[in-house]
Amino acid sequence: MTPPGSDLGRTGLTAVLGLLAAWEVLGRLDLSMFVPPVSEVAVAWWRLLGDGTLSRAAASSLVSLVKGFVPAAVLGVVVGLGMGRFRTVRYVLDGWVNALMSAPLSALVPILIALFGIRDTVVAATVFLFSFFVIVVNTLTGVRGTDRALVEMARVFGAGEAALFRRIYLPAALPAIMLGVRLGAVQAVKGMVVGEMLISLVGLGERLIYYGNTFLITELYAVIVSVLLLALLASQLAQAADRALVRWK
Repeated sequence: MTPPGSDLGRTGLTAVLGLLAAWEVLGRLDLSMFVPPVSEVAVAWWRLLGDGTLSRAAASSLVSLVKGFVPAAVLGVVVGLGMGRFRTVRYVLDGWVNALMSAPLSALVPILIALFGIRDTVVAATVFLFSFFVIVVNTLTGVRGTDRALVEMARVFGAGEAALFRRIYLPAALPAIMLGVRLGAVQAVKGMVVGEMLISLVGLGERLIYYGNTFLITELYAVIVSVLLLALLASQLAQAADRALVRWK
């Protein structure tokens, strides 16, 4: 009997191949200079990779991504646990979290420039803002969804606050936390590109601006594909961590 996961994998691969074939056909029809054939994009991608352009840009972007996302993940989980467990913390922070999560974060660019200047640090700060609130809200939701009967039973057996967090709240909230980390990883890539395009002009974002302004369309698509691959890689790494930590799912 074929495992369900393999069927889903084949379906996804078929969908991707169909999309690439349709893209190639549309590009060969020469309907617009802005829709080049996927084969030409692949050639441009390989050329940029070979001459080091993509690797240098991606390395710069990855540094900012890690510097922004790791603190966002750690602090997001800590703040989410605190908000979910303690009513006072939730009342103090809930309005701020909801406001900043729903606000267009690109509007905060002038404030970030004033705080950090135009350098790599401001890109990391943008990554942090894009991913932090998603992780907080998912962690909060996971803690609030903890079965109250388990909490009361643990209290009956004399569990203190630290034991409740370690044995009840954290395991119960872990699936929601890992979902938040996965969504936050994708948001982090968005924040990286926004920060590099609007503020620092470094990394993959700078290449997007350069190739767009000079109408090097195949190179532009090659960089876009690289950003999509980076987002996919971040999501898959978070998903792998999810499978490793939440074995009962």
